[in-house]
Amino acid sequence: MKKIVIIFAFILALSCNAQDTTKVLFIGNSFTYVENMPDLFRNIADSAGYKVKIQMYAPGGVSVGDASQGTQAHMNNPLVYDNIRSDKWDYVILQDNQGRFVLDYAQFPSTSLVIQGHQQIRDSVLKNNPCAKMVWFEGWALKNGLPPYGNTGIEMIERIAANYHFMNDSLHQIIAPIGGAWKKLILTNPAIDPWSADETHQSLAGSFLTAAVIYATIFRDNPVYSSAIGGLAANTANLLKQIAWETFSDSLANINLQSITPDLLWQNNLLIAGNYQHYFWYKDMQWLTTANSNILNINQSGHYYLIAQNALGCKLKSVSQHLIITKTDEFDNENTLNIYPNPANDFAYLDCNISDYSHCDLRIYNLTGGLVKAEKIAQNQQKINFNDLINGIYLVVITSDDITKTLKLIVQK
Repeated sequence: MKKIVIIFAFILALSCNAQDTTKVLFIGNSFTYVENMPDLFRNIADSAGYKVKIQMYAPGGVSVGDASQGTQAHMNNPLVYDNIRSDKWDYVILQDNQGRFVLDYAQFPSTSLVIQGHQQIRDSVLKNNPCAKMVWFEGWALKNGLPPYGNTGIEMIERIAANYHFMNDSLHQIIAPIGGAWKKLILTNPAIDPWSADETHQSLAGSFLTAAVIYATIFRDNPVYSSAIGGLAANTANLLKQIAWETFSDSLANINLQSITPDLLWQNNLLIAGNYQHYFWYKDMQWLTTANSNILNINQSGHYYLIAQNALGCKLKSVSQHLIITKTDEFDNENTLNIYPNPANDFAYLDCNISDYSHCDLRIYNLTGGLVKAEKIAQNQQKINFNDLINGIYLVVITSDDITKTLKLIVQK
């Protein structure tokens, strides 16, 4: 029997667009500045359809909290705080001297206030914008290692990652898994060298890979869907973008993004989110202006995501979903799935008249995605009791084998 899917969207009106320009401030040193990594990030975002504003403060050789640098250290530098106060930044990327993270686990140089410096800058950022997110730049070090702090570049990358996670146990922000992407590139595609000739700084490929990881971390979207290549050969750029996305996806549960990333349940051609104040759904980078529900009916293939607004007024972006919907057909006259009257009061009738099948499965969800009723219904017209449902809007999913119909039900007693 052919597969038939019919989706009846139910969505409430909404009067404003949530996707404004995403503002990103980069604070770092030459590991941020070389090959103009922030501009590569912007190119990836622009070509994918995201509006961004970037700003960079990255004097060479500066660390977050080295005592020897005095007021040049980021935590003591008035120019750092001037940059923070210059706009309501959505994200601030803070890149420290990665050598401060290569000691044994939970160890930092005694002359460098690593955790205190990151905390102080974090607090300033959040005071300026309580909805801002700090992103720690978990990066790389020397290409050939430096015993006893790693015999290879990969060993140093692993040490850096471990200490960023240790630091974040107390600071609770976001980690960009840049070093993890470098490690994956080194192991799988050694012909592409992320280091420059000095074996310390990044090459163009390394900078582009870093930018792609930061893009994936901020937008929770696969940079492969961006056309940017950053001056690289297209096949190299696309490979680096895919490595960035795979690393981000593998790291998602460990980089503290889940707490600010709405979960989306994909079920029966529906995207279902949790409970927020407002819901802004997007398809192919276009705002679905009539959608203000936590359940979105999907009847076309496309690139979907949600920006949810929480009770504090902060906007939280979901991981983007690239969804493929099978072709829809009309029901034959003898094959009927329907529920009426609608609106209903204490009961309604269900038509479950599908050739070759003995029953239909009925599931009813509330607007927060909770299952409130589930029954197996024999073929032919059946009376469904709604005494246990309160007034409101529900989603009804009726299934018989591979045939599914989804529709809105209004209960009005």
